[in-house]
Amino acid sequence: MFGYKKNGFSLIGVIIALFVVAIGLTGIVSLASISLKSATTSEMRLIASGLAQEGVEIVRNIRRGNANWDNWYSSIGNGNYRVQYNNTNLISFAETPLKLDGNGYYQYTTGNNSSFYRRVNFVKISANEIKLTVEIKWKIRDQWSYLTVEDHLWNWQ
Repeated sequence: MFGYKKNGFSLIGVIIALFVVAIGLTGIVSLASISLKSATTSEMRLIASGLAQEGVEIVRNIRRGNANWDNWYSSIGNGNYRVQYNNTNLISFAETPLKLDGNGYYQYTTGNNSSFYRRVNFVKISANEIKLTVEIKWKIRDQWSYLTVEDHLWNWQ
């Protein structure tokens, strides 16, 4: 028995090695989860910014279609409205999600409910100016996110 030496791992060495590997794997899984959440958040913000800009452009087109500022100005009131790309009128506001149709367009009439809500708000600043605010909100994992765009419409004629 003299001179005989056992080679191998001790139980404590194996436990420590497993602990280090577990900590490393937990970090990797956590990083992957954060990365996926970040990608989803970025995608939703990009869609929301497009919907907000679309809301501003729809209102501008409605304004252009009404050649007389005074008539158009008197026909709208301060408050909230809805708009959609294929409608030249302001729609009375209701907390309704935008629907995504089979062609990839967001509107209120056909398709499946999306995560996005759009509210268009008018505030008459003066007889020649209206402040337009478009707010997009959406929900990811039971948490609301918001994006707001502001523009001003003027009596330019």
